[in-house]
Amino acid sequence: MAVKQLSDGGDAGTTLGQSSTDKISFYGATPVVRPANIVDATDAATAITKLNAVIAALETLGLVASS
Repeated sequence: MAVKQLSDGGDAGTTLGQSSTDKISFYGATPVVRPANIVDATDAATAITKLNAVIAALETLGLVASS
């Protein structure tokens, strides 16, 4: 089966979702709205919490496998 391209090759680029409430997903995951903003970490203790939030968002979108 041939690969299906999403892009039309135009200079403007390609986007998925017209707004933050449009649901998308990857690799068969359940489509979800855009994950919430994760504010910058202010110290080492909050950095781990923020990193875990990024990982959770990537898993929810289906961009990385969940454990």
